[in-house]
Amino acid sequence: MSGKYLVMPDQEQGGSWDFTPDQLDRALQQHWPHARLSGPDPRFTTYELSLPFRDDSRELTYFADRAFFSFADQDPLDFPFRVVFTLLLQLAPTQPVLWTDDFTGDIGHADLSAGIHQLLRPFQT
Repeated sequence: MSGKYLVMPDQEQGGSWDFTPDQLDRALQQHWPHARLSGPDPRFTTYELSLPFRDDSRELTYFADRAFFSFADQDPLDFPFRVVFTLLLQLAPTQPVLWTDDFTGDIGHADLSAGIHQLLRPFQT
């Protein structure tokens, strides 16, 4: 069974995300024109992001009511982090961000001002 990664605003450092699902969809389409945002699931206010990847697709979930992204622990790991960080660089570039997983509970901080290449360095294989 695979674990999940979570990316969220660092609320302890004053982080918050004020973008709307429509803004998220526009940013997604701008960077990945063949991607799709579907939702919301009315029970959880979740949106599914489906992005083409090689000969398949990858799925990420955005929980709008709790402001976090979730995706499977699946190689290559830099792809979903690239998607999330690229969207956040456009939609919430000054907000402090943290990420964690549901299998170790380790917490990592992401400084969006470092740029996409530096942000992805820990996730590249």
